[in-house]
Amino acid sequence: MRRFLLPLAAALFALPIFAAGAALPKADAIEAGAAYIRSQQQPGGGYASSPGQTMDAIYALRSAGYDPAKDSVGGLTPVDYLRANAAALTSPGAAAKGALAAKALGLDPKAVNGVDLPGLVAAAYDPDTGAYASDDFSQSIAMIGLACTGHPVEARAIDALRATQVETDGGWGFGGGSDPDTTAVAIQALVATGVPATDPALVQALAYVKASQGNDGGWGFDPSESNASSTAYVVQALIALGEDPQAAAWEKGGVTPLEYLLSEQNTDGSFKGFDPAYATNQALPALAGRTFCDAPQAPVTRVAPAATPTPTAVPPTITAPRPPSTGNTLAGNGSGPGLPIALGVVVLVAGSAAVAAMRRRG
Repeated sequence: MRRFLLPLAAALFALPIFAAGAALPKADAIEAGAAYIRSQQQPGGGYASSPGQTMDAIYALRSAGYDPAKDSVGGLTPVDYLRANAAALTSPGAAAKGALAAKALGLDPKAVNGVDLPGLVAAAYDPDTGAYASDDFSQSIAMIGLACTGHPVEARAIDALRATQVETDGGWGFGGGSDPDTTAVAIQALVATGVPATDPALVQALAYVKASQGNDGGWGFDPSESNASSTAYVVQALIALGEDPQAAAWEKGGVTPLEYLLSEQNTDGSFKGFDPAYATNQALPALAGRTFCDAPQAPVTRVAPAATPTPTAVPPTITAPRPPSTGNTLAGNGSGPGLPIALGVVVLVAGSAAVAAMRRRG
């Protein structure tokens, strides 16, 4: 079967054309966000109770120039956490996130405590449908996890993702509707697998991104309300496409997407959202000029001071809908307690019952 063999393609296409970290504002905002993430480190070495959020935190810290492998609580580091949990990362989304985290930690993704994480993603592939996962967000994460750790992505998987693009607006989402989060991750998946920015699917997707931008410069999973995590996903997609998210072309209401993100930072370094830790994990790579693909290989340029663990939950600061997520449970797509887990099972804290039902059906 045809494949894209991607170590070279990922290197050429997945790295942002907009130079990573170049001229991006507010290094102090990135440092404050990294300090917040590190303050959340838990016993066991992870940064959250869910594996997916720990993986996100690992490459957020790496994108900020820190080596997360050096963070320790009680002598345990994120390396210990990943090794202890690798065997349970059996869903394609979770395994893909684990593979990216392994790369960020300097581990071999194919041999994490005896577990071949890219192999688990590849084993989930259905040759009849071209799917690694059952929804576009998880499919995209699976493709990114393979391509950006130097492993082949099936050509039919790329075709399958193209086929689910919403014809009426050029985005991707759940239940036949588009949302910026899924669209942004699908864009990154296609770029990571060597699809050029001039490809019609990506041109249409960029048009959707432009049309769905809020008047405050950001994006929201609920289109009536921007939020930090949705905006961060889109900023990463813009960078992957070679767009400059600071350019005047992306100003809305006199505010650029990066300025919107900076306006959402709290005094403790976290970012506003239904869960500040989740929002901060997404915001840091975007502010650092890093995509999902290249965040795990950002150069280590900073030495972190000792962190004071504060593992207590932070109350929500806004009533935004929970964006899609993947790999946050150890296996499968079922939701567990706490953070939003299942793809398409989106609990709206605010918003119409109709939108909530549509997202659940996805």
